[in-house]
Amino acid sequence: NSCGSAMSRRAESKVLQGVQIDGLALLKIIKHCNENKGESVSGQLLGLNVEGKLEVTNSFPGLPAEEKTDPDAFLDAMMKLLKQVNVDNNSVGWYQSAYGGEWIENDIIRTQYNFQSSIPESVVLVYDPYTTTKGNLAVKTYRLNPDFMKFYKTKDFSHINFAKHRIDSSDIFEEIPMKVHNSHLIHAFLYELQEKDTFSCEFDRLDLTSDTLFRRNLSIMSTSIDELLQDQNKFSYNQRQVQRLKQQQQQQRQKMEAKLANGETADDETTSVRRNIPYLPRMDAYLVAHKITHYSKKLRTMIGQSMTKMFEVDALCREQTAPSL
Repeated sequence: NSCGSAMSRRAESKVLQGVQIDGLALLKIIKHCNENKGESVSGQLLGLNVEGKLEVTNSFPGLPAEEKTDPDAFLDAMMKLLKQVNVDNNSVGWYQSAYGGEWIENDIIRTQYNFQSSIPESVVLVYDPYTTTKGNLAVKTYRLNPDFMKFYKTKDFSHINFAKHRIDSSDIFEEIPMKVHNSHLIHAFLYELQEKDTFSCEFDRLDLTSDTLFRRNLSIMSTSIDELLQDQNKFSYNQRQVQRLKQQQQQQRQKMEAKLANGETADDETTSVRRNIPYLPRMDAYLVAHKITHYSKKLRTMIGQSMTKMFEVDALCREQTAPSL
């Protein structure tokens, strides 16, 4: 059985090995998200799965939240129009804006689960407009772990079911390697720009660190830790309630067995405790733990980049102040 499950996991992992997105499709996503700064927007990814590599060739924005049009009818109409103009109309996933990197939510999991249930190779592309304005293109692709997909299908999010399926907070999402593909004309244009002597750009990205971005990420992680502590307190209280209920059931069971042994019938009070033990859902706690891990890695990367810049500046300063021989 273990061999069979391992082989099935390897087979599922071969479904998707990487994502390649066209530069034009990515620019459409960036434009849509930048036009709605501060708001959560989403859209469709179109393309094709070619031998384990998901090629995203086009994208289009979804309906605004205040729009009353049926989303399914809108999607069907868009697909028909794209087919008429001979454009790829195969849905391969969706994209979601994440202002400041906040995207690990129940709604994201639910939507991605529905996508992967119907299209196994589908992904969710997460774009962070805020981080991108600080000089780093913050775009990544994710999909739900195959083991988590099987667990989520049960709709039982108790800690017992988490342990039964051996699901940890790090097993929810898996990042898929992504690269941007551009046409030869765009490459020629970029080489032409590279050969020019003069250029214009903002020098803010040369700063040693982005204090605003660092504080924002640190604040989100600190809030997530507080949420996890509160959830742990709720879970501990629930466990005490469960243990108290188990003791009551055990006492009532002993009373019922004693009455039956004496030839008496069990009354309503004796059988009233025969009910399911309420277990607290743990999905939110696992999501918060996953969010803490995500921001810890993000902060570690930011600190590493800042330290590299500081060492480079220190080396340049030493070279300039060194006495000439």
